[in-house]
Amino acid sequence: MIFQSFREVNQAFHQSMTQTTQRLGITAIQYFVLKIVSENPGIGLNELSDKIFSVTSTASGIVDRMVRAGWLSRERPPTNRRSISLTLTSEGRDLAGRVKALRQSQLTAIISQISTEDVAELQRIHKQIVNIIQRQREEENHEYK
Repeated sequence: MIFQSFREVNQAFHQSMTQTTQRLGITAIQYFVLKIVSENPGIGLNELSDKIFSVTSTASGIVDRMVRAGWLSRERPPTNRRSISLTLTSEGRDLAGRVKALRQSQLTAIISQISTEDVAELQRIHKQIVNIIQRQREEENHEYK
């Protein structure tokens, strides 16, 4: 029951994010790529694909479109000609900032309708669930070694 609730919240969040990004002319995945590259300047394609839970060929197609749009810069490091290094262009930084600001105002409007106590309780419970899941994963990893 609780995991169904998590799924519903996640789905509603994703639908809202899709609407927001479409208003600015990008897809949700393109925004996530902008966000990840912003937080990890010089990130390579393999690491990016891991972070967006995608195969490298899919991530490469997304990056190609974003380079053509002028949001990303792709360079080959002189020390490793087989890899690429991704950075945001000034247009990409501007776009990422606009999406982030819009999302922040939307999320603030949602959270402002929930009491401070309920928000704190929700955060406490989520942290507890995450800790339990992490402990279980660690125990399973030790069992299989």
